[in-house]
Amino acid sequence: MTKLFDICGIPAFLEPWINRFYTPLEIDLLTNLNGKAMAADDARQALGPESSDSLLERAWRRGVLRRLDDGRVAPADFHVRFESWALFEGWQDLPDDIKDRLNRWELAYYAERHRGTVASLKAGQPRPAAEACPEYLLLEEVVRLFARIGHFYLWPCNCRAMVRGCSQSQLTCIRFSNARGIGWEISRERALSVVKEANRQGLMQSAELAVDSQSRLDGALCNCCNDCCFPHQLARILEAEKFWPLSRYLAQLSPEPCNGCGRCVRRCPFDAITQAKKKKGVPPSPPAIEKNLCRGCGVCATGCPQEAIRMQKIRESELETYYA
Repeated sequence: MTKLFDICGIPAFLEPWINRFYTPLEIDLLTNLNGKAMAADDARQALGPESSDSLLERAWRRGVLRRLDDGRVAPADFHVRFESWALFEGWQDLPDDIKDRLNRWELAYYAERHRGTVASLKAGQPRPAAEACPEYLLLEEVVRLFARIGHFYLWPCNCRAMVRGCSQSQLTCIRFSNARGIGWEISRERALSVVKEANRQGLMQSAELAVDSQSRLDGALCNCCNDCCFPHQLARILEAEKFWPLSRYLAQLSPEPCNGCGRCVRRCPFDAITQAKKKKGVPPSPPAIEKNLCRGCGVCATGCPQEAIRMQKIRESELETYYA
């Protein structure tokens, strides 16, 4: 069993629970691969007569195997298996303390993986267009971006599925490619309706996009909360609140149309908007926006019934032409 943990990078504390993640046949398959790539026919033969194409297909879909460009199969890293398991399988099968340890383990990996890019952004370096970095998008920018996307796949939100720190819907992630064929392809109109409803519910829009050498876009549009979202947790850990996701706007309040309803105060995910307590017989005072806390997500502006908040651009994105 130790060999399996080394092959896939499984954290040692999961040993009593390994059967929640892998079937006995999958364990045999991974052990036979021994961390190396193997032709699919050879992998099946190594498992004996009970093996079949359907076993390899199922293992690939479950994040147990990865497929190489030359058709060979190899063990998938446990981070891939964990995401698939959290999205579609059995959180209820583990004790709460093990769930918490798994989430801390995954978050530490995520933070370390992006530490260098975050440091570069904080130092004023441009956001690398070929690397999928999260950045806030306004709702109208999402509409323009989606006009450039060919395919839309609805997935559960992996952050919310893992952390489960809020009561928001999990079925909010719009991906532009369909890894392992497990997303639901939807129309552009349906994708936009999912995003608009998420925004209405107070979720922020964050694009995780990369551009290849042929200027093709790939990635996802996330509808994030501040409770579960891994990028927002990373921002707290690495003190990168304005850079991950990348902040490109600043909310500005126009006192004249504002009626002091306070809806923007309630919608702001970062407590950047405050309002003096209403006094009896006195009209409510307009809210105040703390610039240092504002991330520019735009949730306050879309929720303002008086349209009293506008979003001022403070930073250009390397992907600006795709939003314009």
